[in-house]
Amino acid sequence: AARNTADMIEASVKNADGGVKITEEVAEALSQIVDRAQKVGDLIAEIAAASNEQALGIEQVNTAVASMNQVTQQNAANSEESASAAEQLSSQARELANMVATFSLSDTVGGRRSAQVSNYAPPKHLPSPQAFRKPVIAALPDKSKNAPPPAKASAPKAVKASEVIPLDDDELSEF
Repeated sequence: AARNTADMIEASVKNADGGVKITEEVAEALSQIVDRAQKVGDLIAEIAAASNEQALGIEQVNTAVASMNQVTQQNAANSEESASAAEQLSSQARELANMVATFSLSDTVGGRRSAQVSNYAPPKHLPSPQAFRKPVIAALPDKSKNAPPPAKASAPKAVKASEVIPLDDDELSEF
């Protein structure tokens, strides 16, 4: 019985030593779990900080894109206005060229024959310059010493705008 008791005590001591050893291993494992949980917490905090920085960056990008969109729309509006102004100027230039093409000098100027506008092609919706061509200046006085004194010019005849450039209501609406 004493030997049996000694064996039991010895087995209990071995079990106690094994329990202590297991307890130490469990404590070490729990310590590692706590350390790793702390590292995970730190990583989550870093991810949260990076997410906040990305959110601020995305907000700045959105602001920049909105600003670029506004500038693009303004540029488009300016382009449309410029195109419209260019079209109006082009139309006015054609009209002016057409009006100028109707005038000619019929006599000589300085001993040379004056040039007439002949290479201009008016827009198709307007009558040709020859349709209402009238001489503007009958003759220029000769400025040489032997020339007779110039004759008195008669008052110019009043001409209506519709006689110079006959336009109908549809053409006037373009202006």
